[in-house]
Amino acid sequence: MEGRLQVMDWPSQSPDLNPIENLWGYIKKKLRKRTNKPSSLNQLFDFILEEWNAVPSQILVNLIESMPRRIEAVIKNKGGSTKF
Repeated sequence: MEGRLQVMDWPSQSPDLNPIENLWGYIKKKLRKRTNKPSSLNQLFDFILEEWNAVPSQILVNLIESMPRRIEAVIKNKGGSTKF
């Protein structure tokens, strides 16, 4: 049917396979370790940007390379929760 959006079947409790969620977790951990806490929203944004720009490239490579294992785990668990 032209002009219609085809919706995929998707388990209601499916895990989020987007590795950006893990990257945000990494950045949150780095922010919590900082000794100086942000005193404003602008400063928090600056801290996040600093941590984002300091992410080692190996972290990004590891996240991307983990995708086959993530997908395999989801298939094995029939769309249920995984360790990721």
